[in-house]
Amino acid sequence: MSTAISEDGEATLAQQVRDKLRVRTPKSAVQNQQGAEVLAMEVVATVDMPHPIYIQSAQGARMTDIDGNSYIDLSMGFGPHVLGHRPAVVEEALAAQIKKGWHFGIHNPLQEPLARLIQDAGRNTERTIFCNSGTEATMYGMRAARAFTNKTRIALFDGSYHGTHDYALTKAVMDSDRSRPSAKSMGQGVPDMIKDETMLVLPYRDATAFDLIREHKDELALVMIEPVQSSNPRLDTKDFLHELAQVCRDNDVLFMLDEVITGFRIAYGGCQDYYDIGADLVTYGKAIGGGLPIGALSGRADVMAQFSGQRGREDGVFSGGTFSGNPLTMAAGIAAISHMQAHKDEIYPYLMAQGNRFTDAINTFCREHQIPAQVLNAGSMFHMRFQGGDIDSSRDLTTENANVEREFYLHLLDHGVIVPGIHLAFFSAAHSVEDVDAVIEAFKQSFLAVRADGLI
Repeated sequence: MSTAISEDGEATLAQQVRDKLRVRTPKSAVQNQQGAEVLAMEVVATVDMPHPIYIQSAQGARMTDIDGNSYIDLSMGFGPHVLGHRPAVVEEALAAQIKKGWHFGIHNPLQEPLARLIQDAGRNTERTIFCNSGTEATMYGMRAARAFTNKTRIALFDGSYHGTHDYALTKAVMDSDRSRPSAKSMGQGVPDMIKDETMLVLPYRDATAFDLIREHKDELALVMIEPVQSSNPRLDTKDFLHELAQVCRDNDVLFMLDEVITGFRIAYGGCQDYYDIGADLVTYGKAIGGGLPIGALSGRADVMAQFSGQRGREDGVFSGGTFSGNPLTMAAGIAAISHMQAHKDEIYPYLMAQGNRFTDAINTFCREHQIPAQVLNAGSMFHMRFQGGDIDSSRDLTTENANVEREFYLHLLDHGVIVPGIHLAFFSAAHSVEDVDAVIEAFKQSFLAVRADGLI
């Protein structure tokens, strides 16, 4: 492959990095080629890296690829590893359980202790059902709300992410009215009737959302929201959330917090604790499985009583899954959450401090060097945006600097720092102060390299 040459006849820094990475990752290159022959790739850019690497192992804050290269990891499994990769307490719990069995199908005695930990940490989390993913959890939440209220429509917010089932893939049309957005489905294969007849898109951080809820209250079963949007992580939404919850109560519409990402990450009690807010239903995932696949729906006992197991199959809400509540995941989850509970006064202030320190350092650097980029963060959860100016909602996000963004992450990878393709990143309790310092320096050097290539 020929090397890109700049106007003065020299290879660009980005091309030099590509050449270096090819030399460092020959096994990953072969794996990438072989994988393309048999694996269908997803539509979203979750795992779309600027250079293909395949991970062999992970420990603490680091991952090692199949060529033996070590990286500081900011993906943290896309969020679940609040304690870092392979924490000892979880590994020990898995080792003990695997000797007893990893799948029974029949109920096991570990489901109840994990449900009690969720109950104690949350608000109104009186009953819980376990499933295998956050996608399943939000699907069950919608189903339970429809059954309880005898109404059909579900409202979610512009810029939200609630999983991959048909209803969750309802998005706002970007050029529609910002305060009264039109709906579309993300990707092909979703019937138009989903968005047209069963869903409503609300404007994020916009009081018109309250008017829309009042207007549709007779058909609206549920309003669901990420208390911190993964596309726009920020912590200044308390007043909006509290007013939203009150409007739902006043209009007999159920209110659900989707804490699949934020639960046991923003605080031990999630955003329910951080914002001092309760909900009728709450979804969990990510952190509650100790890194293994899991989802959960919790909520008020009367709403959760809609499920078949408590009311009888004929008039209840159907739920089920062969691996739901499996003993291996339950053991990992109990170990992880119990450790978080015992050390919450150390873990969560540290995560918040390191996330804020990183964000302040990078945003200050970008301002001082007149780089049109900024970090949006909610404690240890952050998203780099390659644009200047105020960002209030997803409507303010642009992709005009996508080429700069891709080259930036290429340089970052060369500096030994991994950010996932979706660019939502996380620090964990395993990231030391020195790790965060190294990440800050890697970000700065990557910005300077992109500028040296004339892209900024």
